[in-house]
Amino acid sequence: MPILTARAGTLRVCRLPMVTHSQQNASFGAMSVFENHDPESLIGTVIDGRFEIESEQSRSSTSTSYVAVDQRSDALVILRLFSVEATTQQGAEILEQAEIAFEMSHPNVLRLTSFGRATIRGLDRVYLVHERLTGGSLQDMIDRSRLLTPSQALVVGLEVCRALDYAHKRGMLHHDLRPSSIVFGEDRKVRVADIGVASVIAEQAWADVTTVSQERARYCAPEQAQGEPFDEKADVYALALILVEAVTGTVPFLADSVVGTLSARVDKLFPVSADLGGLAAVLDKAGRADPLERASAAEMGRGLVQAGPTLPRPTQIQIVSSAAFVVQNEDDRTGDLSKPREFNELSDDSQSFVASTTETMTIRDDADAASVAVVETEDKPLIGRWIVAAVAVLALIVGGYFLFSALQKESHPIPDLIGLDQGEATNLVTEFKWDIVIVEEANEELPVGAVIRTDPETGKKLETGKTLTFVVSTGPPPVPLPELNGLDAATALAALTENGLVVGVETPEYSEDVPTGVIIRWAVASQPTLVAGQEVIKGTAVDTFVSQGPAPRVVPDLTGMSIESATTALTDLQLTINRGDDQFSTVAAGGVATQSPAAGESLARGTAVTVAVSKGPDLVAVPQLGTLKADKVAPALEAAGFVLGTVTGNTKGFPIAVFNAGQPVAVGQLLPRGTVLDVLYYGS
Repeated sequence: MPILTARAGTLRVCRLPMVTHSQQNASFGAMSVFENHDPESLIGTVIDGRFEIESEQSRSSTSTSYVAVDQRSDALVILRLFSVEATTQQGAEILEQAEIAFEMSHPNVLRLTSFGRATIRGLDRVYLVHERLTGGSLQDMIDRSRLLTPSQALVVGLEVCRALDYAHKRGMLHHDLRPSSIVFGEDRKVRVADIGVASVIAEQAWADVTTVSQERARYCAPEQAQGEPFDEKADVYALALILVEAVTGTVPFLADSVVGTLSARVDKLFPVSADLGGLAAVLDKAGRADPLERASAAEMGRGLVQAGPTLPRPTQIQIVSSAAFVVQNEDDRTGDLSKPREFNELSDDSQSFVASTTETMTIRDDADAASVAVVETEDKPLIGRWIVAAVAVLALIVGGYFLFSALQKESHPIPDLIGLDQGEATNLVTEFKWDIVIVEEANEELPVGAVIRTDPETGKKLETGKTLTFVVSTGPPPVPLPELNGLDAATALAALTENGLVVGVETPEYSEDVPTGVIIRWAVASQPTLVAGQEVIKGTAVDTFVSQGPAPRVVPDLTGMSIESATTALTDLQLTINRGDDQFSTVAAGGVATQSPAAGESLARGTAVTVAVSKGPDLVAVPQLGTLKADKVAPALEAAGFVLGTVTGNTKGFPIAVFNAGQPVAVGQLLPRGTVLDVLYYGS
């Protein structure tokens, strides 16, 4: 695996020997290319008081997976324990995606059964628990050189498309789809693992393209290689690469270095060969370099369905099952053979894909017909010949009856399976040896996985070996998001309710252009990039941002400004100005003396501010006090517009001096009205 390191602006590529996934898992006892998160064995440790670790299964740079026992059910599960570093940096996002994944239910999505945080040896660790499958992964098959035929690859690709389409419509992405993410149950059905959770790790890894590993680069899309934003179309490109590898054993565009691999697929046509048959056109569309021209998961799935009849009938996929290494008991051996469904049985439904499953067809030897022995007799009396003839006819009749009975196929009435889970319904009809075909269809009333109807319908008789179709619910159909911008709150609520959606958080927001009470914008919190017309599941909450009208204006301080400057300042804030009566003020003449409201207060847009322009200070002359007796001084000052301050000296005489703030003032001197004057009398 190449490792990229950057030093002084130079990209250096170091290569380590390439190993298969199986070899990696087998070499944990020795030096590993991955970080050892658990230098001390956790075997026997009980996580979160419930999951007892039995053995280590696999390891990556961010987590270690274990086989564990769920003590509540005694079932074996897979527990994925994230490293302390991953928990610290991405634990919250991992759990957020896990919470959404926990609610997902689809036959081709690996089921998440539990998740949470646990303290292990004093350290906080995030963990996930999912069902344990024993059919191995597509990577296990590739490692063992078990390549697929184009027909088998179509079956696998179709089931992965169904899983991706289901996830993408719910805003869940993978962004790290690899053959190791495509796992099989003993039923040979595909499950896609790590949807949602893998995207958290992948987005962090792709934040710096120079640090991406070769293993991650093997299945990246051109937009990822260029460091550009990527979406659900990157999952489709990865699936196209995987299907080519599964058939040919080679990943397209793979070079000896990460840099070479990344650059090799930028602006390149996807390599498809005529050997791929009907798959070629589908992979060409799924492998377009421009994501805008690339097929979606739904479009790729429908393309695979349409390509099915052009390919030979697929043989059974040889999964890497744990049962393959166990000696089978004689009592367990049967005459059952497995056969895949013919592709011409696949429906091209624009709303759903038909599950391409492998069902069993029991072959048993028919009863031998009764043989009739022709006995040659010697010449006998006529009665003897009649007796021989009668016996021969009787033998023919009896033998014919038994032969007809042996060849006649047994028929059984179809039981009422409506509303039952697909698995439960299948178990109920297993004894009749019908070939079961699964067709998915959206349904408002029945939960995901429940049987909506059967074909033939309930009560009809069906011969052994014939096909019985289960139409299975995928839950309520997705609904389009309505455009809410410009609607008032009541109209928006009606539009959402009509589409089976609900109003989420209503946030008030100021707007200069949108009237009060009208929606400015909206968003789906879990999928903020969605726009009107795109589909979501029913019951999705849509958050709205409702206009509160223009934001209030903060009144500026206009004191001292000219009337022209004050008018401009208010106009810039979309406020108006009223000019009141001019008045005397300490402010220079022509400047704003007073304003109402005061500076710092808030006003609605368009409101007026009243100002008074200064006429300058109101000056008055100091009166003659030297000839006035004490009782006449105060009235004289007040009449002149002054205020009497401190009086000192012998008030029986006449004033000899007048002061303002300690400074002497002369008779006739102009001072502002209201100035305080102190008076000094002679003597003490």
